[in-house]
Amino acid sequence: MKEEVTLKKKFTSKFFLNTFYEVMDEYWLDEDTYVIIFQDMEDKDGDIFHLEVEYHKDEERITYTHVYEYENVHDIPIAHVFKKQIDEYILQQVGVLDKDSFFNTQKVEVELKLGVPKDMTIGELHEFLNSLKFEVVHTMTPRDEKIKVLSIETAKRQV
Repeated sequence: MKEEVTLKKKFTSKFFLNTFYEVMDEYWLDEDTYVIIFQDMEDKDGDIFHLEVEYHKDEERITYTHVYEYENVHDIPIAHVFKKQIDEYILQQVGVLDKDSFFNTQKVEVELKLGVPKDMTIGELHEFLNSLKFEVVHTMTPRDEKIKVLSIETAKRQV
């Protein structure tokens, strides 16, 4: 009788040939948190850690954590090529993205014409602009309803 072999998901890149992320385990930690645990890795100081990626359903947010034996380092930077693959995979696993969908980011500019009182300070104007919330409303036909808007982020304003 043949043993059933379960292939683990592996994230690779043609740019980072010696780096990969292999899923060791994944599960719902609780009703709002899905976690993916990757293989042990060694950092530049020779310390061993593993990467944990969590999807928080209640916050609609993905977090990345390096888990060491005695410390957790949250929201660490990860190469874009891997982050995109992992984000897409976890969103598919939790049902936010369909299995036959992919993750795509588009930048759409918005121009506002405002009537600003002459006595308003620059700080007040920036406070107003930073408090704005944007919504996407589309007029697509039901046939085109396959696309899901996952999030809308406004650009960070610089004073």
